[in-house]
Amino acid sequence: MVVVDRYTGATLSRKTKKPVLVLDAAPTGKLTSLAGSRTAPARDVERAQMLLADAAGQSLAAIARAVGVSRPTVYKCIEKAINMG
Repeated sequence: MVVVDRYTGATLSRKTKKPVLVLDAAPTGKLTSLAGSRTAPARDVERAQMLLADAAGQSLAAIARAVGVSRPTVYKCIEKAINMG
């Protein structure tokens, strides 16, 4: 989707300034098994799904729609994971 300024006709696009989450093989495997778990707590499954989707390069809005949470929730989860290392 391209957003166009109705007054100037210029296209509006912004790049996100959030840091990129990079996952190694070990955390990716653990998150993948947790994301598909039916016995783990729901919030842990949602967090794993959000982190895997972000590492795959999906936008925050797309992740929020897929998981069923708000965009700020996704942003906080990813920011927390990045800050923890």
